Amino acid sequence: MEGPAGKKLLLDSNIVLDFINRRERFYDDARLLMLAGRVGEHSLWITTSQVSDIVYVATEGGKPSLVPQVLGRMRRLRSFVHVYALTERDIDMMLATTYCDPEDALLLEAAVQMQADAIITRDASFPGSDAVNVFDCPGFFKWMKDEYGISYAEIDV
Repeated sequence: MEGPAGKKLLLDSNIVLDFINRRERFYDDARLLMLAGRVGEHSLWITTSQVSDIVYVATEGGKPSLVPQVLGRMRRLRSFVHVYALTERDIDMMLATTYCDPEDALLLEAAVQMQADAIITRDASFPGSDAVNVFDCPGFFKWMKDEYGISYAEIDV
């Protein structure tokens, strides 16, 4: 993506789950971010390991009655969210981490490898990094306004 607005964003699973499960307190921000990705304002990404994790959580542990609906939502999501393929190196870096949350370490490693501009998460304890910005949705929107003068509050959704 060209220009200051077009950012490569790696989404934490909680953001995707907020969107596909319409989690009440977080859905509006996640939806706004997804809309920005859908119209090409930003390039949205998840990792290969997240796909099955998201499906498992969204189906409440694999309840057969929920699988068709969740897979449908994931197929629609895939029409505008890219998937970054993790490598053995990424997994080895995660296995060697000293972070308390290896999943966060894996996401951070993937973000560095794919040269993401930011990780978007609701995890307040997500490890900070000199290599990549880490924001929640409101923080990302504030950063875009402060750094680039782009206000997502002006978009009527």
